[in-house]
Amino acid sequence: MSQQRDDQSGGATTGVRDTKEIVGARMRDLRKAKGMTLQQLSGETGLSVGYLSQLEREQAVPSIRSLNTISRALGVNISWFFPDPDRQASPEGDVIVRASRRSALRFESGIRDELLCPTLGGNLEMLLCTFEPGASSGAPYAHDGEEAGYVIEGQLELRIEDETYLLNAGDSFHFDCNRPHGYANPSDQRTVVVWSVTPPHY
Repeated sequence: MSQQRDDQSGGATTGVRDTKEIVGARMRDLRKAKGMTLQQLSGETGLSVGYLSQLEREQAVPSIRSLNTISRALGVNISWFFPDPDRQASPEGDVIVRASRRSALRFESGIRDELLCPTLGGNLEMLLCTFEPGASSGAPYAHDGEEAGYVIEGQLELRIEDETYLLNAGDSFHFDCNRPHGYANPSDQRTVVVWSVTPPHY
């Protein structure tokens, strides 16, 4: 407990990197895109709501331990909070994402999402989703917005309410996210999908 209090202090602790200026906005955008409240993130991380709020408002300096805990709860690597300085300095950084500089979100389910838009702060999210054989989103869920996608490679099993659809390479889809839905790769080969969501959900 004493170590956790040190992590939440936001003070000048030896070895703590001053990252508040780049963490706050990226943390807030990702949390909101995933539909999480500060209270829910607090429950997932064991960090106080006040401390998390200070991080998002750039009023506290996070420790590496805290960033590791928050990144796991949000489903990203800690590198998510450290944007590529070359891309940040580039005039195209707010518009273009080069293939070698994508931010990636990896999930234990075997799904890897690569962000194809520069940030999650806008009204549209576009992802390159790779499903390992047998990977699944789990139980059906619903949220506000719309989703659409195009299968580049492999097969995608799309479940919407009581219907199940099998899509192959070249097929596309669109649906209202208020309908309970889920998806999986039913094959023994990987599946790759370009996926769009509005508003951003990750």
